[in-house]
Amino acid sequence: MKLKTKLFFITLLPVILISAAMIFVIDFQSSRLSVSQAQTVENLFLDLKHTELKNYVTLARNAINPIYISKLKSERQAQRQVKEIVRKMTFGEDSYFFIYDEEGNNIVNPRLTYLIGSNWIGLEDIDGKHVVKDLIDRAKTGGEFYSYVWKKPSTGNYVEKLGYSVYLDDWDWMIGTGIYLDEVSRQVSVVQAELQNNVSETRRVLFILMFGAVLLTALTIAVARFSEQRFADARLKELTARQVDFQEQERKRVSRELHDSISQLLISARYGLENALNNANKSTEISQPIEKSMNALDGAIAEVRRISMDLRPSVLDDMGLAAAVKSLGSEFSRQSGLKVTVDAQQVKDTLSDKAKTALYRITQEALTNVARHSGANNVKIKLCRRGSKVILSLEDDGLGMARGSERQSTGGGLGIRNMRERIDTFDGTLQFSRARSGGLAIRVTLPIVKQKTE
Repeated sequence: MKLKTKLFFITLLPVILISAAMIFVIDFQSSRLSVSQAQTVENLFLDLKHTELKNYVTLARNAINPIYISKLKSERQAQRQVKEIVRKMTFGEDSYFFIYDEEGNNIVNPRLTYLIGSNWIGLEDIDGKHVVKDLIDRAKTGGEFYSYVWKKPSTGNYVEKLGYSVYLDDWDWMIGTGIYLDEVSRQVSVVQAELQNNVSETRRVLFILMFGAVLLTALTIAVARFSEQRFADARLKELTARQVDFQEQERKRVSRELHDSISQLLISARYGLENALNNANKSTEISQPIEKSMNALDGAIAEVRRISMDLRPSVLDDMGLAAAVKSLGSEFSRQSGLKVTVDAQQVKDTLSDKAKTALYRITQEALTNVARHSGANNVKIKLCRRGSKVILSLEDDGLGMARGSERQSTGGGLGIRNMRERIDTFDGTLQFSRARSGGLAIRVTLPIVKQKTE
């Protein structure tokens, strides 16, 4: 080998070794960073689920507490009413509330109904945990989070579930709920894959820099290393910003979605108490407990409106939007005592499922506002198709603009903001005006053609 060639290799070898060592160290640190960030994201998801689960149980406790502490009914009547409320309080596709007594007998389970009426105190999951017994014990100590394996109703698979329960001492009942964690695992896997792609991309860049270092000497390598450090810092800041943005979006989603469901049950309960108060013949012994219960319900309603959720009504999937609106009007009329007239035409496949859900939720919110603010006796709902648009209109014969749309149309209230956000998603319009009967009229218009781009 010629001297010139030897000198070339002798000069080049340190650069190659230094470059290789640099690549190894940075690649190793990037891999460690990927693992650390994935763990951080997983902890963030779990913290959010912990908060969400505890809020759900708090909502359930607030919903039944007026009945639980009330002395106006017998214990059997109160328990029957509480069971009916808890049975209807489901959230998401697979999440629900359950009730067991101190002996482990199942009292309420809206998803796995075959459990009701049987004793499950000795039930074990695949890890040997006594699920029911442990949940009861934790509820008695004040409520703790508990992880176990349980059957997921929508898939029939046994997956990890995070539970939380509280204890009703007077009745010796445990009421609890849980969230399946397979969704968290999927979300963490997505984040981990993205982090791994970032590491792979960084690795490719480093190899390029190594060849550049071989050609441009050790000084170029030092400059490239400094540049890569800045690049890594920028990517880390970007990832942190995305995590914060995800957290805010998740909280916003939970806040908007919780509002549209459980609050309807609480409003119905308050309306019944208000009717009872009107028929109390001014008896202080009767009216005062009712007023206290109404105040407690007002607090629960405010809490629900603060942390809200989205429960997709099954009638939308089973029978369509028109049937769902008719069912909603009938149920509202039965609970409130108002006369509700519904004229709903089938929209079939002209709207997407999300658009149909938006119209259904707007109808729910509008009826809730009628019950709370309007003082109306009659409500008319009409759903029809006009050319390339679907139109939903609601009219009442209540107080009208003075108490209704002047305040609402300015954007006040979580319900109205939710209405506008839902309609804006589909490029629709939401209008408030005075009805011919003197009450409030709401008109929602959704374009049909644009739904295909959802």
